[in-house]
Amino acid sequence: MPVHLPIIEFHQDEVWELPPHAEVLARSDKTGVEMFRLGDRAMGVQGHPEYSKDILMSIADRLLRQNLLLDCQVDVAKASFDVRQPDKEFWKKVCRGFLKGRLQPQQQKQQPPQQHKLQL
Repeated sequence: MPVHLPIIEFHQDEVWELPPHAEVLARSDKTGVEMFRLGDRAMGVQGHPEYSKDILMSIADRLLRQNLLLDCQVDVAKASFDVRQPDKEFWKKVCRGFLKGRLQPQQQKQQPPQQHKLQL
């Protein structure tokens, strides 16, 4: 696993406790569990590697119309996505690596990943 792995986060959820025998693969300044695996049977990712800019903007605009977000929050999310987007090809490699049993946690101290997150 690389030290930095950009991902979109659009939630307030956080993993507090892992299932027995689960292993943390990535953490950030927001949470101690950004990504984990349970042997070769399950992998959990806190963010949304599948989201495109269009999906994120559609969700943000809907929440704005429902008065669940402020204009400034949506503006920050849009600006952050314009600066850097998750590398979908790399995320495909991460998922394939897990399925093929080759996904390993970062051994050195991890730095917080750069994330595109919208705090609610």
